Amino acid sequence: MPCFSLPFPAQLAAELAWRRCLLPQNRVKVTLDADTAHLQLVLSQDNSSVRWESEWQQVPVTPERFHYWCCVLGCEEFREGRHCWVVEVEGEWLKYLWWAVGVARASVKRKGWIDTSPEEGIWAVQYSNGELVSLTSPPTPLSLSPVPTRIWVCLDCTQQQASFINSDNGVEIFTFTAASFNAESIRPWFLLWSQGIQLCLRDSTL
Repeated sequence: MPCFSLPFPAQLAAELAWRRCLLPQNRVKVTLDADTAHLQLVLSQDNSSVRWESEWQQVPVTPERFHYWCCVLGCEEFREGRHCWVVEVEGEWLKYLWWAVGVARASVKRKGWIDTSPEEGIWAVQYSNGELVSLTSPPTPLSLSPVPTRIWVCLDCTQQQASFINSDNGVEIFTFTAASFNAESIRPWFLLWSQGIQLCLRDSTL
């Protein structure tokens, strides 16, 4: 049945039910790649969470490590199929927080200034200064209240899409369509530039 023939509430309910069925089936375990973490990011022992510290960590500076932007990649690389994982923002929500979650090309720039946009090979949503935006070019404000703290990141390599879904209610936050993956591997991507919170990878269902 064409979706436009359904009344809006029924259409929405059907879509949420589809997501509840689909997301867990495509769930993957994601871990953080310590070799890419900026020197102010501290990973948990099991590489499942990351926090920001003002003191720089005494670790080797390598070509793989982010230098200017406080970013870290996931270890996993995806080239085909659908893959979903949950990220939770945990800690004290202060006014001036800065975090982002999404995906990036494996070749994403690691040194110097990064334009956090699809043109740079990054597809993500970001929270800063009390506002949630999608990192389009220019960024697109997202009017969501309250701001989601548990987010499904959903990567569809076949359709070249990256979607973000509120894990608490199944509502779509934003979807990047026709993403230019350029036949590259795609990796989970995280940014954190605030103290008092951490980004945690969760084994969770909708």
